[in-house]
Amino acid sequence: MKRYSLLLLIWPLWLIGPHTARSQDLLQDKLALDRLEKGLQLMYGYEFSGARQQFTLVQGQYPNHPATPLLDALMILWQHQPFSSYQSAAFTRHLLLLEKTVNLSEIRLAQNEDDIEGVFFKTIACGLLTQHYNDMGESSKAIGETKRLYALVKKSFALRSKNVELYFMTGLYNYYREYYPSAHPFYRPLAVFFKSGSKKDGLAELELVEQKSVFSASEAAGYLAHIYLRYENNPRKALLYARKLSQKYPNNLLYASKLAEILILTRNFEEALPYTQQLQAAQRPLWQAMGKVCGGMIAEFKQKNLEIAVKNYQETEILLKKEGKYADSHRLYVYAGLYRHYTRLGNKTKANQYRQLAQQYDIYNYLGSTF
Repeated sequence: MKRYSLLLLIWPLWLIGPHTARSQDLLQDKLALDRLEKGLQLMYGYEFSGARQQFTLVQGQYPNHPATPLLDALMILWQHQPFSSYQSAAFTRHLLLLEKTVNLSEIRLAQNEDDIEGVFFKTIACGLLTQHYNDMGESSKAIGETKRLYALVKKSFALRSKNVELYFMTGLYNYYREYYPSAHPFYRPLAVFFKSGSKKDGLAELELVEQKSVFSASEAAGYLAHIYLRYENNPRKALLYARKLSQKYPNNLLYASKLAEILILTRNFEEALPYTQQLQAAQRPLWQAMGKVCGGMIAEFKQKNLEIAVKNYQETEILLKKEGKYADSHRLYVYAGLYRHYTRLGNKTKANQYRQLAQQYDIYNYLGSTF
């Protein structure tokens, strides 16, 4: 599964302190923070009605704070991600709320350029906007947001000693600044214009956040699971973080799909089975497809039931036809499974067709190292 983008899930970073009190500083309001923390936990757990109740209490108290539009934007994100259409009313509303978050953050920063809440709310919104514009193919808008985001990253390095939460931002930057140019040579000439990073330091900072932070721990765990699975070729370490997330948020289908995938890649088939069943029972075709392909791999490699495995792969192929890049990693598993099927049948034409499709999506070399 495609991981959402470099800064998709950095939104909890604004919940830090301490700093100089102001009339609209949420960080000085313990009751508001308790409500927000409860609401965030409910939102992660797909309990959106309960989350909305908690958020509304805070938003009524802080109507002009950047948190107010951001919380609404995040609710839309978690209810619809991945967005099925960039032309939908929900996505349009989501973008408008992110822009409003930027505007309210800039009002704070105009008064104090080191205002922590202003810096982080703007960073959150710009990070999400960068991801969306990149996914939409709006390269000029994505570049514009990247410029704004980089300035905020530099500010985060300057302020990070104030709280462990800030190491989430610097950890992401340190890792991805070095990973992307090494994995994608096209970016190397551009990388010289950006502050150097360190993959080792980035991972250490994310692990520190996952262990010590209050509000960014789950986000750090999600990125660590993704990085160790996709980039570090260490699915067993990815499994540690994926398990934590799914155990904490058992109703979260995103976390269930990630855990099921990693469990299968580490050949923990029995443990993966209930998660595949949970996904197959979901209403959205995307989650059904992810459950089916994982069920197909369990049938093929654990249960040795090739008939059920092929049936699942074929049904998944149909379900994924209308999905976007978000499901590319699962397309790989489908095409690889059908390649093996037609190879067993001796149908070289079909086998070659699916082999080529599998190779097209095998950007992490799973075919050579796993199955």
